[in-house]
Amino acid sequence: MPVISRDVAEEAVRPFQEEFVTVVRNAWRDWKEGPFAPTMQCKRVRANVVWNQMLVHSKRVFDGREGITFEEKMKAYRGLLVGGNIFIRMKKADEKLLSRNYPTKSALAYVDQTQDMFDGVARLDMVYQLDRSETEIERIVLVQRHRKAVAWMIDLFGADPVVQNVIPFAEPPAPENGGSVADRIVKPRNKSKDGKQDVSTG
Repeated sequence: MPVISRDVAEEAVRPFQEEFVTVVRNAWRDWKEGPFAPTMQCKRVRANVVWNQMLVHSKRVFDGREGITFEEKMKAYRGLLVGGNIFIRMKKADEKLLSRNYPTKSALAYVDQTQDMFDGVARLDMVYQLDRSETEIERIVLVQRHRKAVAWMIDLFGADPVVQNVIPFAEPPAPENGGSVADRIVKPRNKSKDGKQDVSTG
C-alpha cells in the first residue's frame, strides 16, 4: 500500500527541505518578475507558470544530488522521487491545503491511498498556499492526501498546521498600494458559489 507515516516521510525528506522551499519561492519570483503577471487574465495562467518553474528549478537544484531525482510517472506526473520510494508532485493549494484541478480518473486515483499507482511508491504533494491578497507565498507544506482530506502534513515554510483538516490515518483506509505591478493586479480570492472542491492532476 502507498500509505506512509509522517515520521518516516519526515526522516526521508529532511536533507532536502531547505531546497524544497528554495524551489517554490524561486518559481514564485519568476512569475512575479516575468512578462505575464502584469497582463494576467486568468489565475490558471499563474498556476501553470509557477508549476512549470517549480519543475525547472527542481531539475536544476537536485541535478546530481544523491537520494533524490526528478522523475516522470505514467507520462502524467512530474515530480521528485526521494529514496526511490516517495514521489512528490508540486501544486498550488487552497485554504485547506488541497490541490485543485479537474477531477479526472487519474487525478482521483492519485489522492486515493487505497490505490497503488506506482508499484508501492508513496504519493505526496508539496503545495504552496498564497496569502489573502495572493501577492506572496504564505505557506509551503508537504502533505499526504486521502481523497478530499489531508492525512498528515509537514510544514516546510509558514504558519501553523490547519489541524481541523487533518484526519486520523493509522491504518490503510478501506498590498493595498505600492509594490510591483504583479502585486497590484491580483485580487483577494473568493470562494466559488457552489463551494465545490476539485483535485489535481500531476
